[in-house]
Amino acid sequence: MTEHTPLVEINDLAIKFGAHTAVNNVTMDIGRGRIMGLVGESGSGKSTIANAIIGLLPHAAQISNGSLRFDGRDLLSFTAQDWGKIRGKDIAYVSQDPMSALNPVLRIGEQMLDIQHLSDQSNTEKLANALAALEQVRMPQAQARLSMYPHELSGGQKQRVCIAMVIMARPKLLITDEATTALDATLEVEIVRLLKELQTDIGCTMLFVTHHLTVVEELCDDVTVMYQGDIKECGTVADVFSNPSNTYTSNLLSCDPSRIEEKCRRLPIMFNLGLKELADPETDRNRINNTSRPLLSVRHLDVTFRKPRSLIDILTGKPEQRVEAVKAASLDIAPGETVALIGESGSGKSTLARAAFRLVPSEKGEIDFDGTDLLSITNAEMRPFRNEMSLMMQDPIGSLSPRMRVGTSVIEPLIVSGKASGLNLRDEAIRLLELVGLSADFVDRYPHEMSGGQARRVGVARALALRPKMIIADEPTAGLDVSIQGEIFNLLAELRESMSLSILIITHNLHVVRHLADRIVIMYHGEIVETGTTENVIRAPKHAYTKVLLEANLHAKYGV
Repeated sequence: MTEHTPLVEINDLAIKFGAHTAVNNVTMDIGRGRIMGLVGESGSGKSTIANAIIGLLPHAAQISNGSLRFDGRDLLSFTAQDWGKIRGKDIAYVSQDPMSALNPVLRIGEQMLDIQHLSDQSNTEKLANALAALEQVRMPQAQARLSMYPHELSGGQKQRVCIAMVIMARPKLLITDEATTALDATLEVEIVRLLKELQTDIGCTMLFVTHHLTVVEELCDDVTVMYQGDIKECGTVADVFSNPSNTYTSNLLSCDPSRIEEKCRRLPIMFNLGLKELADPETDRNRINNTSRPLLSVRHLDVTFRKPRSLIDILTGKPEQRVEAVKAASLDIAPGETVALIGESGSGKSTLARAAFRLVPSEKGEIDFDGTDLLSITNAEMRPFRNEMSLMMQDPIGSLSPRMRVGTSVIEPLIVSGKASGLNLRDEAIRLLELVGLSADFVDRYPHEMSGGQARRVGVARALALRPKMIIADEPTAGLDVSIQGEIFNLLAELRESMSLSILIITHNLHVVRHLADRIVIMYHGEIVETGTTENVIRAPKHAYTKVLLEANLHAKYGV
């Protein structure tokens, strides 16, 4: 093969799931040493193509037409033994879901040793390689992470582990499926830079599957845009993003929050660009009730986690390990106000939110909700307050029972809290689903039958079941393409106006949050380092970390 021959050649490829065509006669080449971005909405066929290249299509998938070649070899004729020789060595893959990619019963160090099973090095040398790879992806306390299990890491930290494993493999082709989705802005820039260095160092070819268009601009040489199994446009990033020839591509770029400079009350969505509506400062001020006491007031809160000592630790006198997750944190949320809590992975954002629910114990401080000190009441007395605070989980599908229909999941809070008496539960489930823009037939669906955006809407419906005064939304737009991000943003904006909701958003997505949040709170290493109105924090940051965070946030290079 010559250096001018593409490393990956896809010709007229068609992939079906039963009667449904997921990939429709696609033709695409990935040049050697090039980084190809593959973008499109959820369900457009991006991940299906990626899985086909690495031979991980589910059994229900059928390749009905076309050819697929890697480095001159016909992948469609590969046996399981052939795949075993190149998968993980010549072709490596970073999964969209790091928790599913990691073994829950093995420590991180053990898993990083496993992928070096072909190496002749000693275990000590292999562990040194693992530690170096974790440090390369800026893993906090990298040495300690080697002895931890996946559930002890945050979502961003688990993604760092997966990327570190790939770095150790040094493949010819690296496929990443939403590899930077769970990462904060500073780490995202570091990972993009790291992937560029890897590509330059070993001439690695990359297929970067993502919905994050600004990452594609920063990282990729070429881009392919997909919609409903078809390729709508393909070319260099500069050509496609600055002068799109297809209406779908143009609309996709117009929906990207990073390309909308003005603060919006409503964001444009894919098939309704006219929905865009600029924010009105006077309307926002009237929505927030600053005359009464704060709905939620946190004062000088400390949360510390202790790692249990093993018998060997006790016998050898090893001291107890303590992690100060939240240190002297204070914040207020007024009725009707939306506050964004922003920081890198492991900064304490989610821990602070869980402490407000008393899902994790607090060492000291005060948590006052609607005039009641939550830290001074019993668990039984806490229950009514949990009905007035709802939590939207970071993983919407994972938070729903796979054996329970959507309608049952939505009204489950009513049943658990004893508020279902006298209600027609099916009608109530339909009402809640329609409130978030889903049709009545969703009551009979299961979680696996929904897209990511639909699952996120179900999470919102479930959170609204008890008519709470406040919603805590943990990464509400994570993993969603730009058009769905706009829909979720508009939904939350409409609900806070119609129901006078207070919202605490935990996120790293500054592009969306600057449109939705009234105030921004910045956390760094467990401490709140800056608080202010969204406009003031973004235009005139005071703390050094806030400045670094804003500078790291990727911006659009090309206009449309």
